[in-house]
Amino acid sequence: MDIYELNRENIRYFSDYIGPDIAENIGREFYCGVVALDGFMLKGGMLWNYKNPRGQSVSVIEWFDLPDPEAAEALWDYYKEKIKEMDVIRSDIVVPADCAKEEKELLKEAGFKIRLYESDNVVVTLSELSAMPIMKDRKLPKGVTTLGEITARQYKEGISDCLAAGNRGLCEDLELLPTSFFAPEVSVCYIGKDGDTKGFLLFHELPSKVLSIQLMVCLDKEVGVVLPGMMRKFVTVMEENYSPDTKIILNRHNEASMLLAERLLPRGFGVPVYVGTREER
Repeated sequence: MDIYELNRENIRYFSDYIGPDIAENIGREFYCGVVALDGFMLKGGMLWNYKNPRGQSVSVIEWFDLPDPEAAEALWDYYKEKIKEMDVIRSDIVVPADCAKEEKELLKEAGFKIRLYESDNVVVTLSELSAMPIMKDRKLPKGVTTLGEITARQYKEGISDCLAAGNRGLCEDLELLPTSFFAPEVSVCYIGKDGDTKGFLLFHELPSKVLSIQLMVCLDKEVGVVLPGMMRKFVTVMEENYSPDTKIILNRHNEASMLLAERLLPRGFGVPVYVGTREER
């Protein structure tokens, strides 16, 4: 039984096994993946990423497949050694409740405490967003534009301000990501009266063509007007570029995104999931 770390060069051999939406992250900072091979036979694998890697790190396991007991033991041992290097204090994992019976037992055996929870992700279609009450009025606050229409300097300075304010969204490697990562034609930003970039509504297009929110933040005092305005702009440009049945994942990753989701999508709730946590110290 051999354990191999995944990287930009070898991930193409395992993308179908892991799933392209998750596998595409291999090679990004703070993402790790391993597979277990017995000769040429795949016996299991795991992929995780580190949250708050600059402080008390949490490891979030985004995908795992552990059908072989021997491979599972080897992979867990390898995982424990790797997270020690990052001074990880806790491991987290989320699995859908409707298909989690075996996964739930595997996690319990590995020392995870499991509880039923509501997913932070709300999956909606573009047609649902188009029907939101705020879309009845298509007026936009001055300064709201698409990411593709601002300069590289405006993007970098705006991201720097977000980082200084402690806003990374879902991207621990935010400062390393180019504008092209965020679907520039539909991602939205806000340029304040002083010419500085004061808001971002950034989406990434997954290989499956689903749009996933990565960062929602507004550093302007007019946040109550700007955030809905940025969402209105996003929906408008989406309607010009995508079909009504396009799926969008809205992750309620901070207070702003949670409040906006509740305000704009009264029916917006996540699917039931099992959340597992394990203390690593």
